[in-house]
Amino acid sequence: MSLIVDCDPALGLPMSDVDDALALWALLARGIEIEAITTVFGNSTLPRVHAVATDLGARWSIRVFRGASRPGDVDTPAVERLLAHRGDVLAIGPQTNIAAALSRGASWSRLVLLGGTDRRLVNLRPLHTTELNFALDEAAAAAALAGCTDLVPMEPCRAVLFRAAHFRVLPPWMEPLCQGWLRLGPLLNGHLGVVPWDVVAALYYAGVDGFIVEPRGVALASGPLRRGYVRYHPGTVRVVTGVQPASFYAAWTALGAATPAAVPAP
Repeated sequence: MSLIVDCDPALGLPMSDVDDALALWALLARGIEIEAITTVFGNSTLPRVHAVATDLGARWSIRVFRGASRPGDVDTPAVERLLAHRGDVLAIGPQTNIAAALSRGASWSRLVLLGGTDRRLVNLRPLHTTELNFALDEAAAAAALAGCTDLVPMEPCRAVLFRAAHFRVLPPWMEPLCQGWLRLGPLLNGHLGVVPWDVVAALYYAGVDGFIVEPRGVALASGPLRRGYVRYHPGTVRVVTGVQPASFYAAWTALGAATPAAVPAP
């Protein structure tokens, strides 16, 4: 099944997460064909994340379509591409492009979202200490939740942590660009490592072992200090509720032997 990845990659940008790029690489290493990348603001401004995505697309021969630069930015090439798509969509950034496409009648085989939290802690802006993707465009998140088939929330992602050794499976050109993110680990979560949020969603989509999934209904449940929060009720959305670390790390390490082909950046 063809796949579009909607994301906000920030590989190599200062003080920014690199997990979108790692997720794209992981999917390719698993042999999954990515038909297109659509970009959205989030980890950094749209011009910056789109430039990163364009570089990655050139390396891996994937077409890249510019998306939303802010909430409410709905008239973009990314939305048009998503409208024409009939396969799967993996959305690992804010949901602005996804909601805009759904509002115009987009129909996909599967819509997998990364986002949402039910932690009993405040989400302090601009730090987004507990959730980012849904918090940056809550109206879009609510609309995307109404159409999603699978949800990977923040809680199960926290079961795994990437340390320096986990980056050694990456291609030589990628590993140095991840070091700034790794150094941020103690500031972000108090550990000598980083939570690989988007990689968790990518490996779940790829069907690796070790994920615990429950059927639930999901709705946005936000407040002034709880942006991006969700609540659960009976339903049919496949929600990831747990990750078995040993299985996850084994699947990640195995990717080093299946590195996807890349060409030098133009």
